[in-house]
Amino acid sequence: MIHQYKNPSVKFMVNKGNFNKLMTILSYQEENIVTEDWKEKVAELKDLLLRYSIPRKDEDGDVSIIDIALYPKEASELIVLLLSAFQILEEDRDYTELMKRK
Repeated sequence: MIHQYKNPSVKFMVNKGNFNKLMTILSYQEENIVTEDWKEKVAELKDLLLRYSIPRKDEDGDVSIIDIALYPKEASELIVLLLSAFQILEEDRDYTELMKRK
């Protein structure tokens, strides 16, 4: 029997600086997040990003762009972790009031 594996469907590219920021935020979350369940999720996401992201080199041979591919569940967890890291920001308005589909 042939097994087919699904490829991650959420794909995006970041530059080296933004990849480092992403990993820094995840490291911060891993140290400061309250629940053990989310600590495990952060550790898994960091491992996935470091193991499976594809670095692209520029003409000088330096890593400049990183291709990232995640499954939807992983991407949604990443978004939650990123948003929760920005607790210092205050919302300036209720954007749900601007939503087109209420």
